[in-house]
Amino acid sequence: MFEQVDRFGDGSMLDGVLAGIEQGWFQQQIADAAFAYQQKLEKGEKVIVGVNKYAVQDQGELEILRIPEAVEREQVAALAERRAGRDQAAAERALEALRGAAEGDENLIPRLVEAARAEVTVGEMAAALKQVWGEYTEPPRF
Repeated sequence: MFEQVDRFGDGSMLDGVLAGIEQGWFQQQIADAAFAYQQKLEKGEKVIVGVNKYAVQDQGELEILRIPEAVEREQVAALAERRAGRDQAAAERALEALRGAAEGDENLIPRLVEAARAEVTVGEMAAALKQVWGEYTEPPRF
């Protein structure tokens, strides 16, 4: 079914699991099961009360929350002010420590907490991790 990867050299089941992950076998199984479930749902073979059976018809239009541009400008200004007021050297040290931890096998939680205490934004933390690990893109499977 998939090629065996002998990473640990002992022929353990973990070698097969890793090969399955690397070759997308588990993702394919999940996708196949989701497809079969959706087909049963659409054919009426699977009943979900309130969704495809005994569903209440829409009653009017949904109210959509619209955020005014002024609020966005205020948030951007507040973020810029917070960044300007933080200890930039401490923020950079915290980000560097986070990147270093991500490159190894160190627990990231203490480094993330340290970064948050240095007023590093979630976006900055995510960007630091992307520098190390890249960004996951699921391979298309049909």
